[in-house]
This record gives sequence, structure tokens and C-alpha cells, in this order.
Amino acid sequence: MDTTKWKSVLLPRPVYEEIVIIANVEGRTISGQLRYLFESWKHDYLSKNDQNWIAAELKQMREKDPTYVPEEPSFSLPDD
Repeated sequence: MDTTKWKSVLLPRPVYEEIVIIANVEGRTISGQLRYLFESWKHDYLSKNDQNWIAAELKQMREKDPTYVPEEPSFSLPDD
């Protein structure tokens, strides 16, 4: 696995099983479902200021990391 692009995470088994089922219902991969859940959570629960601060912190972190690989474009939920 290319660890500059992907990371493994541990999930409790019941959470993993539900994500697998929901991903199948939604027609997504497990990775796609987790990405969707995460983007949805950010959109619903983080203020614009928080989102901007996180983006700035990520930019700084990636500039310092010599193994940084530009991320592929990802979808985001529409702004309300």
C-alpha cells in the first residue's frame, strides 16, 4: 500500500459491518462511504472559520512534509 496516499484505520467491528452494508446500499466503496460520511460531518458540524483553519493547518503540514503527494480532487457537499 502506498502510505503517501493511503492510511489504514481501525474500526470497531460493528461499525465496519454497518459501513459495508451502507456502502453497498449507496453504491459506493467502503473508502468512498467513509469519505462521504466525513465530508457530510464537516459540512454539518464545522463552522466556515473552523474549515478555513483546518485547510490552513493542512497546507502548512503538507508544505513541511517532503513526502507530500498532491491529493486527488475529492467531492465536497454543496454549501447551503
